[in-house]
Amino acid sequence: MTPIKVAFAQTNPVVGDLRGNLSDIRSAIASASGDADVVVFGELALSGYPLGDLSYRSDVIDASARALNELVLMTGEPELSGVYVVVGHVSKAQGPKHPMQASAAIAHNSASVIKGGKLIGTYHKQILPNFDVFDDWRNFVPGESELIFEINGTKCAVAICQDIWTEDSSRSVALSNDGVELLLVLNGSPYTRNKAVERRQAARDFQNGFALAYSNLAGGQDELVFDGGSFLLDASGTEVLRAGMEPGLYWEQNEKLEPVKSNDLATLWQVLVIGLRDYCAKTGQTKALLGLSGGIDSALSAAIACEALGNKNVVGIALPSRYSSEHSVEDAYALAKNLDIEIRQVPIDRAHQAFETMVELSQLASENLQARIRAVTLMAISNSEGHLLLTTGNKSEIAVGYSTMYGDSAGGFAPIKDVFKTDVWALARWVNSVHESAVIPVSSIEKPPSAELRPDQLDSDSLPDYQLLDEILKLLIEKSATIPETEALGFDVSEVVRIEAMVRNSEWKRSQGAIGTKTTEVSFGTGRRVPLTTRFTNYED
Repeated sequence: MTPIKVAFAQTNPVVGDLRGNLSDIRSAIASASGDADVVVFGELALSGYPLGDLSYRSDVIDASARALNELVLMTGEPELSGVYVVVGHVSKAQGPKHPMQASAAIAHNSASVIKGGKLIGTYHKQILPNFDVFDDWRNFVPGESELIFEINGTKCAVAICQDIWTEDSSRSVALSNDGVELLLVLNGSPYTRNKAVERRQAARDFQNGFALAYSNLAGGQDELVFDGGSFLLDASGTEVLRAGMEPGLYWEQNEKLEPVKSNDLATLWQVLVIGLRDYCAKTGQTKALLGLSGGIDSALSAAIACEALGNKNVVGIALPSRYSSEHSVEDAYALAKNLDIEIRQVPIDRAHQAFETMVELSQLASENLQARIRAVTLMAISNSEGHLLLTTGNKSEIAVGYSTMYGDSAGGFAPIKDVFKTDVWALARWVNSVHESAVIPVSSIEKPPSAELRPDQLDSDSLPDYQLLDEILKLLIEKSATIPETEALGFDVSEVVRIEAMVRNSEWKRSQGAIGTKTTEVSFGTGRRVPLTTRFTNYED
């Protein structure tokens, strides 16, 4: 293989913003031209990814075609003509759908190769995923043909994401037999805890004597964060170039490559920050507010918001009730001081008393009412001042329904929705460890968690120890383990049965919840689709 320089253009596209996406693509090409031989963009970098059911709209497909034509013409300009361009986009399907496909799909998920004002060829994604958050089989028509071309005498081919995540080796063998020396792979691969390692394994498993360039998107799109990390493997599978997480153009390696880390807290923190930052940026929101209870969840959420939006754009509201402890209010104010954010106090007891005089309430209804009064207050401030309300529930609580509908579950974005409680504590300690002094009050981390909706209430009154709860939840949710399978791993069956029932009975709550950044293999939202009404436990029962 003749050595060629590969540049990775990690752009952060907005779905449907063809003009803005095209501008970012043009800038990357201009930067790469003359320094690299080929610049590779991520999956659907021109159109935005995931495109979802917008792929059914002919106007979206036609507009993408016009943008692609404009890009082809641009590359004929002298400052852009010195580099091959491989860019992802949506295109009108050529020919009928796959005979097994019953969707309304009319488009391909495509990648085009362009050079010097000419379209060299277009490739259509062949393996269309239909799992987790991916709906390509629903949204696109699969392609069938290879695109093989030369760059300075090097024979290259193109693939898109799932095309290389296959155990069928026939395609890689065929590419090798065709003399392919470099495979250029465009990806829209969102972050999960172990994904960086899994990508490299998938790439090496697919290699068959050829080098492989894996180019990923960067930035947040709704609940997904594309974590960049593009990489180049030589023909032996050795990683020789690695990009960072953020958007940018990467084509030189300036440091020694260590093995990629998996599930480290620094990366998880960065992903949570990017998720909130880009959701706000792409939806036109600049400020956020949240209730500060003095607890660990709201404290971590506030810290994430400050990193994402700036501390001057975050407002904390303390909403004490008759059951709120002095230390909770003190911890909320200590956090606000440490983060240098505005904090206001709005006691809710007068409103609580007013409701109590209006209707007769059960103990549970009275507890839930407090959460709902807080939500009404926060939403009123949000509406009045135009701030995005953040809801601060963690994955453990959301899994078992330990929240109040139209109460603490209310909000427009949930920063730690896909973070288990044990990881919330770990992240809080990590945040404090990287600062000169504790940002999150130590008492917020160390005190027993409590909703403080009745005297001396603790989470442990209703839930198992969070360490145990999270271990069981990971099996039930992320591994789809059955009750007997979970019991076989040493867990008490009565506890497993109780937790499984809580998860099952809370599905309706989760269906109405705010979106939040995906961090695990199975996140609540588009990545997990379970009927709201189901009674299945064990067939023998």
